[in-house]
Amino acid sequence: MKTLIKERQKRIQYDRELLPDRESSDRESRVQRRIALIDSSGNIVAVNDEWMVHAKENGVPLNRIGAGTNYLEVCHQAKGVSVTSRRALVGIEAVLKGKAPSFSMDYSCQTRSGLAYFRMSVTPVVYGNARVAIAHTDITDLRISKEEEFKRLREFARRLINAQEEERQRLSRELHDDLGHRIALLSFSVSQVIKQHSKNTPVSVRDLNKILEGITDFSIAVRNLSHHLCPPSLHYLGIGAALKSVAEEFEGVYGIRVELVVPSETPRLPAEAELGMFRILQESLQNIAKHSGATKVKIVLENKARALRLTISDSGRGFNRSEVAKRGGLGFVSMEERALSIGAQLNVTSSPEAGTEIRLEVPVQQLDVLTYA
Repeated sequence: MKTLIKERQKRIQYDRELLPDRESSDRESRVQRRIALIDSSGNIVAVNDEWMVHAKENGVPLNRIGAGTNYLEVCHQAKGVSVTSRRALVGIEAVLKGKAPSFSMDYSCQTRSGLAYFRMSVTPVVYGNARVAIAHTDITDLRISKEEEFKRLREFARRLINAQEEERQRLSRELHDDLGHRIALLSFSVSQVIKQHSKNTPVSVRDLNKILEGITDFSIAVRNLSHHLCPPSLHYLGIGAALKSVAEEFEGVYGIRVELVVPSETPRLPAEAELGMFRILQESLQNIAKHSGATKVKIVLENKARALRLTISDSGRGFNRSEVAKRGGLGFVSMEERALSIGAQLNVTSSPEAGTEIRLEVPVQQLDVLTYA
């Protein structure tokens, strides 16, 4: 009994001296640090409550990890079958002998509640006979959180690569099917003119006009493709003019009526912010055209006190956000990433048969003010 009382007193005194903020902070209990003190020979001279509780919960005999046990011997006995134990033994001995200022390692082990992850930290101390403090910190939640974050990043990277490949395929089709076809027609027309000229047949103005029309159409197609990739109106005139341009193009291509509301004066934003807004608008309109079945779209740009607010709403069938996420679509993920990259806030509101509203608020760092007619 006296031995147990002395051991309990040792743990209490150790907790107070080495962890003075233990009662005033819940950090220790939250991360569950199990701490033991060992002497120069590796014998455990004191442990804290968490160390004992962990041993009890997992059915570990106290004669293996309790006070009086030689911790180095425990590691030595296990090193033949455990790389983790071998690393721990080498690290602890290095700190005990003064060859290393400290040592830490992460490891996993099976507990009664399942697989858990810990971080072992070894640091020198001077406390009675103790010369080294060994702490095992439960980092399971942190590890799982990091793994989940890594999975999300990997999935986003996969979707992004797929989206890039799809865009490349789209450009390839446009170049081959549209521009390539126009070039072939021009080539054929020119060859016909050359044949007629070689036969001393006069070249008619009508034939030349056809060639000229083909060249004009080809020029327009190249311009449209170029504007889709990088609109000059955005660069030179700002987001308001770019909205007008893309709204007219969208209405003409898809036949969906667009109501556009743009203030007469709009502050210029950094180029990255304006491009982010423009790409989010493009993605929104593409989703509307492909999925919504809407007959009308409303685009509103508002100049608030400290932000530009862009709202895109449609009269379509709407959707369930969770179902879209399950299908693995990249559209909303891409818009959220763009909004995050420019420090903007993106809100998407939709429900089946109730249409969709996308609201983007971009903080204003005013560079200039443009006035639109």
